[in-house]
Amino acid sequence: MIIAVIPAKGGSRRLPNKNMVKVGGLPMLDYSIRAVRACERIDAVYVSTDSDEIALHAESHGVPVIRRPESLGGETPIADVYRHAVGSVGSVGEAVEVVVGLQPDHPDRDVSVSDALDRFLAEGVDRLMSTEADGTKNGAHYILSRHFLETGESRKDVVIVDDCTNIHHASDLARAEARLADRSEAAFDESNG
Repeated sequence: MIIAVIPAKGGSRRLPNKNMVKVGGLPMLDYSIRAVRACERIDAVYVSTDSDEIALHAESHGVPVIRRPESLGGETPIADVYRHAVGSVGSVGEAVEVVVGLQPDHPDRDVSVSDALDRFLAEGVDRLMSTEADGTKNGAHYILSRHFLETGESRKDVVIVDDCTNIHHASDLARAEARLADRSEAAFDESNG
């Protein structure tokens, strides 16, 4: 079973309630939900959160919520959040073999979930991470195998480049909005020949 987990905590030191901030008219969380739903290989998608507002928003979009305990707040390693999610859904149905993680604060990701997952599966790795073009880790894609989740060890990693906006500050919002607007215009131009 392949699941997607969107980690969307309520707090942010730099940009309050960041995951619900609107970019191009939509909360950032919605872009991750849309990206995951576009991938046919994903068996289930969940939002992991400590926020009532985010939980209500996710549920209103038909996405089940995994309530994150206080112990997973702050600067918790993201792999721990995914382990918690697997533990929360692991008793339901078949075993989780792969977790696809998508941080909401990358609304303008260039690499599709399908392409990242194809690369992960084709290369037989335990961990796929994305970076910006300069090599800065950005977390737009973070895919983990069952082996990594159970042992904390990766036999093989792969890093892909997704030079999307990593939104940490209000000043990053304009870049993401401009990139999303450019894509909308390009898609409109393409559909109108």
